[in-house]
Parts: sequence; C-alpha cells; structure tokens
Amino acid sequence: MFCAISGEPPKVPVVSRKSGLVYEERLIKEYISRNGKDPVTDEELSEDDLVEVKANPKTAAPRPPNHSSVPSLLASLQNEYDGVMFEMFELKKAYDNVRQELAHALYANDAANRVVARLMWERDEARSALANIKGTLGAGVGTAGTAEDAEMVDGAGARNGAEAGLSETVVAKIDSTHQRLSSQRMARRKRKAAIPGYAIAGDVKAFGQSSVLSSMHSTKPPGVSALDISIDGKYLLTGGNDKQVQILDRTTEKTVATLKGHSKKITRVAFAYGAPFDDDDIFGPPLAQSKAGAPKWAISASEDNTVRVWSLQGEGAKVSYALAHTLTGYSAAVTGLSVHPCGDIVASASKDGTWAVHDLTTGARLLHVEAPVGESAEEAEGGYSYASFAFHPDGLLAASGTEGGAIRIWDLKTATKVSTFRLGSSPDGPAGLLAFSENGFNLAAASPGSKSVQIYDLRKQAVSGTISLDEEGDFVKAIAYDPSAAFLAVAGSDVRVYANKTWELLIKLEDNAAEVADVVWDRTDGAVITAGLDRSVRRFAVVATADQ
Repeated sequence: MFCAISGEPPKVPVVSRKSGLVYEERLIKEYISRNGKDPVTDEELSEDDLVEVKANPKTAAPRPPNHSSVPSLLASLQNEYDGVMFEMFELKKAYDNVRQELAHALYANDAANRVVARLMWERDEARSALANIKGTLGAGVGTAGTAEDAEMVDGAGARNGAEAGLSETVVAKIDSTHQRLSSQRMARRKRKAAIPGYAIAGDVKAFGQSSVLSSMHSTKPPGVSALDISIDGKYLLTGGNDKQVQILDRTTEKTVATLKGHSKKITRVAFAYGAPFDDDDIFGPPLAQSKAGAPKWAISASEDNTVRVWSLQGEGAKVSYALAHTLTGYSAAVTGLSVHPCGDIVASASKDGTWAVHDLTTGARLLHVEAPVGESAEEAEGGYSYASFAFHPDGLLAASGTEGGAIRIWDLKTATKVSTFRLGSSPDGPAGLLAFSENGFNLAAASPGSKSVQIYDLRKQAVSGTISLDEEGDFVKAIAYDPSAAFLAVAGSDVRVYANKTWELLIKLEDNAAEVADVVWDRTDGAVITAGLDRSVRRFAVVATADQ
C-alpha cells in the first residue's frame, strides 16, 4: 500500500470510504483540517469518512524519539518531507488549472476575432446595400445635406440568416418595378393633381355607412378576421375565424367562391394580379375597371402554419378559384403576408422566426430568411418571432414586425437588415400592424389591442407622429394608408380616419356591432371597407341625403 499524497508506504494507513484511496493518517487529517476535501478527487471529505487499516495489530508502537537522537532527526526529516509533498501536490493541481484556463482564454480570443471579422464584413455589406436603396427612401427629394436626407444606417446586417439569395432574374424584376413605380411617384408629386373621382378631406368628413354585407362566414366561431379588395373595387376577399376564405362580388353581393382547406383561423388574405399596375391602372374607375378584372390569385395565411394560393379558373359571370399551391416550411402560425408590387411574388412571415418569398406562378420558394446568428443583445432585442410583414410601395424594401415590438427594415434583394425601430408606446407588445404610406416615406405601426399608433419617418429614422386613442374602451386592431397617402384609417373598437401629417381626426364611424378586425381602402373612390367579428363587411363613403 502507498499513500496517495506522499507516494510512500504509510505507517498508519487509512482508507477513504468515498474514493477508496489509501492515505497516511497524519497527512490526510492535516489536509482535511485545511481544505475539508479529498486531495485527489476534490470531493467533500471528513475524518469520519476515514477507515483505519490494521495490517498487523500485534505490532507495538515505537517509543517517541528524543530530538537529540538519530530517530529524532529522522522524524524531523520526515516532517520536512511531508511538507514538500504537500506543496508539490498543490503546485501540480495549480499547474493543471492554469493550463486549462489558458486554453479557454486562447479559444475565447480566437472566437472573438472571428466574430469581429464577420461583423465588419456584415457592416460593409449593409453599407453597400444602403447605398443602393438610398433613392427609395426619398433622399433625392430635398436639398442635399438637409435633415430630410438622413441615411438609414443600422449597424451590422443580417445576411448570415438567409439561404442563397434571389436569382438574377428575380432581382432584375424587382429593380425594374422599383424604378418604374418610384419615377411615377415622383412625377405625381410634381403634378400635385387630384385623383379624379377620389375622396378628399371634405368628403371623408361626410362619410357614412353606404352598404353592409352581413352574415359572412359561419357562426362557429364567428367573425371575419382578414380582408382585401380588388383593384377595381368589384371583388372582396375575406378570411374568417371559421378557417374558410370567401370571395364576393360586390355588384351582386353574392359569394362567388368559398375556399376550404385551412385547419385553423385565417390570419391574412391578399389578392394578386400577376403583373404590376401603373398609376393609371390603379386610380380612377374607368381604367381600373377595364384593365384589372378578377384577380389572378387569392392568397390566404393561417395559424395552421401554411399559406394557400388559390388561382382564378373562370372569368366574367363564372368567376371561380381553385387551390394552386400550398406554401409550407413554417413550424408556427403564419402572421405576415404581403404581395410584391411586381404582382407575382408573395412574402410571408411566421412566429417561428423566419420569413420567405415565393413565386406565385410555380409555388417555388425564392428566398428563406432565418433569425441572424451572433447579434448583439441590443440588435436582437424584440426577438424574431414575427407578427407582421409588409412590402414597401416600390418593392425594394420590406418591413417586419415581431412579437417583442421590434420593426426591422430589410433590403429585399440581399435579405439584409438595414434599420430597426421600436414601438415606443408599448415596447413589450407585438408589432402586429404595419402600413407603408403610398409615397414610401412613412411607416405606420401599432400593437393589436393597444391605444396608439406610431408613424415613423424612414428618411429621418424617427417618430414623426403619434395617434392616441384616449377614451376608455378604445383599442387598435387594424391600420391602413389610403392609396393617395392623404389619410390613415385606424380600426378596432370603431373606425377612425385621420389626415396625414396633421393627424387631424376627420371622422369617427361607430356603426360596427363588434370589434373591427381589418380595414382597406377602395382605390376607385377612396371609400373605407371594414370587416369585423360581427360577421359583417361594411362600406363607408359619402352618403347621399334627401336634399341631394
């Protein structure tokens, strides 16, 4: 037997009950009194855990030596030797610990250098992307160097969270759409001409309920949860809590298609035409009605983690739709849906922290963006569980809102994050409502169920206005800019229309019998269309009186 501390045969051997190791009794007791642990295993150890080994119980104990004798000198040397053994043992342990700490420090330093290098690369990528989209945010409208020309710079991008980017063909389509629409928008601003037949502020103040479609969808559970309207104002697309999608012809007030297949509540719906529309196609009844026709696709997103694309099957009096594609790949509810201005691309976002872009013609996924890896705590604040998604009117940018109140602006072509905003009034609430102004300068955002709407100036990266609903019982459930960028509709406990920039309340409409879940604008005349949990779709416009 050998002592685990000194390496010598022990005079009074003892065994640890816990580790089974043999020690010299004198040495182990001294170590326990100092440290309270086993010197080899570092486990808690007391003298009660030691068992004496009696190899020869008949051996008589030696007489204590005199300090002047040889045995006394041997005992002194033994004590000195024991001290050296203790010190050597502790030095070995300290040496091993220092080696481990040094290895960890070198690894951490190498990892930090890699992170810094990647962040610098992402910063350069973001700056390059920012240079390409500067014109989209109106940097050329004012005088160079003024406050209105502020660039959108938001630190590192998020390209590392996206799969292979969009193809050159898709990027070319996005660029051409952006150039055409932005040039048309600038030309219209220079003309400053009113849209023929479209509502102005004076008309909005005289709005009243002009028609109502009741008993929409089924009663289990009741309510219309999502709404969209066709370019010509003829067709309505609704999604319900009953998991169904309906398309209605407003001229006959009849349902032309009931689309089934989702297994949970419908969260968003949208029409798509397969081609971009110019200003003359969008504004004004004559051209809109002659060129638009029935939408080529009806799109629905649901809490069942899917997006369904329904394609037009018949024209004229026999309009019908059938399922064309089911877009999957999400592991949580799809909460954001937006059709690109080019007309045949759709984006969707989910609570699982991803958003994707799909081709409506083929159903192919063109882009899939996951949450970035290695972001700072400040950048990651608000998380990446998405509650909304919207394309910029020019189609070069997109906005996403998260359950944590973060609103991020993305460059669509590179899937790079270029700016981040926060919901100032409710930082912990979901940014579930997003609406770009038609001129592309502003973004309205709100948290469903809150009492305020924030308007962000994309050029200055600041809040340019706040709409507050101060009355008891008021709340927001839907927001929408009108196509002329003159008004903002806010719906929820009721329906309100505000004048852009001044945020003057023009009209408050309280005809709803239950919560208003969605609101859209009729592009042909500026009427407001709402859908609610009372299973109704209501139209608000200038109502003719008996005197008229």
